[in-house]
Amino acid sequence: MNTAAMENALRQIGLSPYEVKSYLSLLQRDTLTVPEVSKLAGIPRPSAYDALEKLMTRGMCSPKPGNTKKYSSTDPALFKDKFLMEVDKATELELQKLHNSVKEREKEILEKNRAMKEEIGTVTEELRPHYEDSRQETSPLDYIEITKDPYQIHKRFMQLVAEAKEEILVFTKPPFSRSPEQRDEHLDQETEVLKRGIRGRCIYEIPTDEDESRWLSEHIKGAVRAGEEARVLKDVPMKMAIFDSRIVLFALADPVSKEPSLTSQIVEHRDLARSLKILFESLWEEAQDYHVLNA
Repeated sequence: MNTAAMENALRQIGLSPYEVKSYLSLLQRDTLTVPEVSKLAGIPRPSAYDALEKLMTRGMCSPKPGNTKKYSSTDPALFKDKFLMEVDKATELELQKLHNSVKEREKEILEKNRAMKEEIGTVTEELRPHYEDSRQETSPLDYIEITKDPYQIHKRFMQLVAEAKEEILVFTKPPFSRSPEQRDEHLDQETEVLKRGIRGRCIYEIPTDEDESRWLSEHIKGAVRAGEEARVLKDVPMKMAIFDSRIVLFALADPVSKEPSLTSQIVEHRDLARSLKILFESLWEEAQDYHVLNA
């Protein structure tokens, strides 16, 4: 390692420029006086004296006895462990500071979370009477409800499942957009409803993707174990659910892109529900046993 590189390395481990120059000067001879160190290092004599005192503290040099105070460099192997211990100690302190900082930040975030939840609870409670009052106003289209938010669509569907009295008929087709958590919630809710004697039937569109087909096969097995009646069909016209021949929830594909819409409509209309049930029954007769997915 050349001198410039060695100076840079010593500065990297924490030595000041004067300490570096003083220590490298000591390496040139067995012992040196302060004036000699000052001359070889090219630094002021007071600075050389201070640097040597700090080097002694670090264990990098030691004084020699005699009428004239002299200094000698220490074998690097002897002060290596001291430096490593100092590095470990400094690292431990930094990590402790970081830990304390993270804990403090965590406390702030949790407090903000608590405050936000409390505020949401307060606001929604205050809004509820206004919502109830608005329900008193009638509109020619009150039987139609439009929902665009995926989370709200899921929650509204779950509510309709829970409120079913007799029968639930469902068309299901890809893409299967629910999260794993929502799928589990749906299966749990469906299981509870079917235990009450509600009849549940579902026609699933057979996916063209092999991974989706394998997933659907496992999903249907779980639903059937819960009590659902399931069949599959090559092409299902839309995503739809009919509740008690009274309420219909459906999402239509965009007529231009042919992609499923994120907008769902809920229509409480017996004539519409009965008409769509006729469609369901027709396709139910046409559909195949779900075991064909494993064929």
